[in-house]
Amino acid sequence: MKAISVHVDEADYRDLKSLATRTGRPVAELIRQAMTEYLKRQQGRGSIFDVPVHHGGAQLGTWTREEVFDEMIGK
Repeated sequence: MKAISVHVDEADYRDLKSLATRTGRPVAELIRQAMTEYLKRQQGRGSIFDVPVHHGGAQLGTWTREEVFDEMIGK
């Protein structure tokens, strides 16, 4: 593992220390986890089909994957 130095806002560090105390985990572990999750999001992993379904009411009709794709690209 590579050691690095990071400058953080004092209020953010207090919040991290508080979270570390509540969860019984070191601050460094919380920061590593946050960095890993950030990098995963930035690398665009996943698919639109991985997004959970939002149940916003009655379904008006069904679409095939092809129809969804056509709608997305503006056909």
